[in-house]
Amino acid sequence: MFCAYARNNGAEAFLNFPASPYEMLDALEQLRMKDPGEAKFRIDEYYHFRSLGPFLGGENALLQLNALAQKLSEFDKYQETAFEGLLSMEIRGKENPLELPNLIDLAYSIDRCFVERAVLNDSQLGRLCVENGALPGVEDLPEHLFDLLNFERIGREHRQQEGGVFVERDDGHSGGYVERYYDLADVYKTLDLTLKEPDYAMLLKVSGHNGGKSISIKLPAAPEELDAALDSLEIYGLEETRWSCEDCRVPGLMGLVTRQYANGFLNRLAQKLADMSQEELIKYKALLEAHDCKDLSTARTLADQLPDYIFSPQFTDPASLAEEELTVILCESEAETIRKYLDLPRCGEALIEKSGGVLTSYGLIERKDGQPVQTPQNAWQKGGMTLG
Repeated sequence: MFCAYARNNGAEAFLNFPASPYEMLDALEQLRMKDPGEAKFRIDEYYHFRSLGPFLGGENALLQLNALAQKLSEFDKYQETAFEGLLSMEIRGKENPLELPNLIDLAYSIDRCFVERAVLNDSQLGRLCVENGALPGVEDLPEHLFDLLNFERIGREHRQQEGGVFVERDDGHSGGYVERYYDLADVYKTLDLTLKEPDYAMLLKVSGHNGGKSISIKLPAAPEELDAALDSLEIYGLEETRWSCEDCRVPGLMGLVTRQYANGFLNRLAQKLADMSQEELIKYKALLEAHDCKDLSTARTLADQLPDYIFSPQFTDPASLAEEELTVILCESEAETIRKYLDLPRCGEALIEKSGGVLTSYGLIERKDGQPVQTPQNAWQKGGMTLG
């Protein structure tokens, strides 16, 4: 739905909404924040529902924004038109802009209105009213007089009386006429918006190659659980399946999951991720980013090499590294005197280059042996297509 951006004391994060639980937790780690309630995101780009721009133009609470985006992502074309119509009705005549809780209630109210997607103006609405018997006294009107009716006036009066609205047809949605017949749902205050770490390290979606039935598999899992899950698809072999990752403790690995890893490899990698402490996990994410990891085999190798690296999460930009270096080599008064004469960002960049490290979204990663951080040889050998 949206791409949003947040910044905190030099750290920054980009996040596509709706986001999975681990994607939100990952954004907080990049921002060096623990409380999701403090994270405020500003939308950079709308993939859909650009009409929300006036209401989401400032900083938006992470969990509220995700709750709205998640609900909107579930809509079909009919429901999208219903939401756009409800939004137009709600802002009509109001001076104060709607806030996220109001928008969430609107999103949960789409079943409380009537939508006619083929009706785009008063004339079409008037004809529909007459044909449906909504205008008493014209049921027995002769056909040659029927077309003489002022359908535009009939439609306009009906729309004004019922408070309905037209939604314009464009590339985003099909448009139509929307009329509300129940009060809006009061849902927001009942939602559980707490951010909890899931009970899996990796969540897979597996389906038959030609679509149809799909299942979700939580990893790590016992081999017999994997076999039973795949058996439920009623397929003959893994070559008939499609694999995708819906969530992962390391979100950067989600797009790398393919059927070629659909064996014990994925389960072992998930177990490795599950066994990592929170500190190790963030260090591992930094290492993957530093190596621009593009395949799961390299990701697995890097997981084993994690002890060979030093991680400094306190550094959010080159200037912060230069600041710390000043305090180490000089006393506070001397550091304060010289600081204003230094180009701290360039000093920090020089220090990073000298150490051979890489400054990532999570912090500075360096090798313990002093060698430059570099992509290791892909030592992991892919196994066969078995569930072992």
